[in-house]
Amino acid sequence: MSRQTTGAGADSSGPDEVTLVARAQDGDLVAFEQLVDRYESRLLGLCIRMLRHRADAEDIVQDTFLTAWRRLDSLDEPSAFKAWVFRLASNGCLDLLRRRRSRGTEAVDPADMVEELATGPSVEERAETSAAVRELDRVLVTLSPEQRIAWLLYEIEGQSYAEIAEVLGVTEGSVRGRIHRARLAIVEGMKGWA
Repeated sequence: MSRQTTGAGADSSGPDEVTLVARAQDGDLVAFEQLVDRYESRLLGLCIRMLRHRADAEDIVQDTFLTAWRRLDSLDEPSAFKAWVFRLASNGCLDLLRRRRSRGTEAVDPADMVEELATGPSVEERAETSAAVRELDRVLVTLSPEQRIAWLLYEIEGQSYAEIAEVLGVTEGSVRGRIHRARLAIVEGMKGWA
């Protein structure tokens, strides 16, 4: 698996994130909306991959931003906004997964897991990619929620071990262990796709 590196959500044409957070803390709704624009799709992607159900993921993202707006004054360090919103969303996903487990249900919406592929690849290539994505999804659900979130934050979101540790409230060593165990399980589960 190659690690996809994504930016921190910064938009070079607008104010920097710390400025936006400070303005939002002062009640500037437009500044907060710009923060939502920067993180909404990334959080939604993470939540869909964790929960495997788009409607639940959308609810978690909406709750995350509502909570962030209401508690923005409690964020002491504006530069910690990214880790904070990822922590709120991650905790929301983990809480929902725990509730599902206690009820013995697991929501699955396969259409949410396969994004539309751009035109260009052949039908055969798209079918193979789609099958590989479904197989990866099948393997990801075998991981513990803690391993899955750590792996997704690292491999999909491109966050560092330190950032993930901050998001999850654990040590970097714990993050490394979770990602290592997740990788082993994924390699084992994806042997046919190597």
